[in-house]
Amino acid sequence: MDPQPLFNDLFGVMAVICMVPVFFLWLERKTKWKIFDFLPAIIWIFLTPIFLSNLNIIPRQSAIYTTFKSFAVPLFIVLMLLDINIRQSMKVAWRGAIVLTIGAVGIVVGCVGAYVAFSAGLPDDAWSGFGALAGSWIGGTGNLAAVAESLDTPSELVGIVVIVDNLVYLVYFPLILTCKRWAKPFNRFTGVSDREIEHFIQATSEVEKKTHEVHFSDVLTLVAWGFVAMVAARWIAGMVPEFPPVLTMSTWTILLVTTIGVLMSATPLKDVPGTEPLAMSFVYLYMTMIGASADLRQLGDAHWFLVAGFMAIGIHLVFVVFGAKLLRLDVSMAAVASVACVGGAASAPVAAGYHREELVPVSIMLALIGYALGNYLGVATAYLCNLVT
Repeated sequence: MDPQPLFNDLFGVMAVICMVPVFFLWLERKTKWKIFDFLPAIIWIFLTPIFLSNLNIIPRQSAIYTTFKSFAVPLFIVLMLLDINIRQSMKVAWRGAIVLTIGAVGIVVGCVGAYVAFSAGLPDDAWSGFGALAGSWIGGTGNLAAVAESLDTPSELVGIVVIVDNLVYLVYFPLILTCKRWAKPFNRFTGVSDREIEHFIQATSEVEKKTHEVHFSDVLTLVAWGFVAMVAARWIAGMVPEFPPVLTMSTWTILLVTTIGVLMSATPLKDVPGTEPLAMSFVYLYMTMIGASADLRQLGDAHWFLVAGFMAIGIHLVFVVFGAKLLRLDVSMAAVASVACVGGAASAPVAAGYHREELVPVSIMLALIGYALGNYLGVATAYLCNLVT
């Protein structure tokens, strides 16, 4: 008989699960150690519970994991999407949004192409892992979680995706920052004029910012409407035919929650503050639980995913350059559109501030559009990978 984990009851497990992200986020903020520039807190938040569960400190399987993920994933999707201001984004940065979309299609093409190229060295259910990876690189960690949950991706495969996501990003992000030095030849290649760049800078300075003051009534409102969206999505999904293994009721629920979240962003709910911190709290707890569920013995296929990941991100960059040429974007706006897609709302403002301070609010809006696209295109990627199997 296997020994019981050190923390096995509901309260003990949740105490550990909650303290892991709290500790590493505090450590990153307090120490500002350089290691966090290369291995951000999210990696440690994911890896630590892997070791804790494999060392039998917390359980690898628990009812609380299943229960939490069942409502946390659709809830944080709605919360993230409520930040989108589609009208303002299209008015100010419609060309950037189109290039982001072209880059997102590049991620889909890259992931499917990489899956076909390296399928011989990948496990049978790798198609769902590539769907999760595409979701992550089109929206962010929240989309990775949403797509993985909708496709019932094994925890070990999610672990591989998280590792590949971050290792590829270590090479990708410095490249995005460095490309600022190539402004003159790149802008000459795309055909954008100095006058067009100045006009865009003026337009971005007028972007409306959301208040950060949050009251308890705001949190209650967001949670309540999140559950309403969840109930509506599950009800509609029950009437839609399934096409397993990709388009199951779980997948339809996530896609419908995404659609309802986008529609709700056109209502006064978009002005309720507190969406981002509440959503990210759920995301980080989810990633901790996924780490706890992973088995270290199943991480042996990561090297094939890593090679495939570099191939996918390379194809994405080709699509972004093509989109910048088509829509005459300067190097800074093209870089921000790319990182808003691949890095999400956490990295986009950093890259935007490095390139041009005026792009920071626009980068956030573009990243939120990526959030909206991530679930749809992540599932589409998984479907296409499964189709060519």
